[in-house]
Amino acid sequence: MSETGKTASNNNMHAMILGVLGIILVIVGGAIATIPGTHLRGSGLGTLAIVAGVVLLVIAGLRFYSKRT
Repeated sequence: MSETGKTASNNNMHAMILGVLGIILVIVGGAIATIPGTHLRGSGLGTLAIVAGVVLLVIAGLRFYSKRT
């Protein structure tokens, strides 16, 4: 019997999910911070979402490149 293992794409699934969530947070944060007439503009929520998105993207990049070696 052959040993079944995970494919290469499954090893990076967490990194891809974190990357997608990071991109979404950066886009939503940018929209909150820059679109005039948004009710949450000026509350700091846009900046917080951008920072959280960038942190998630950095973590995703570190996980992706550490899994490759």
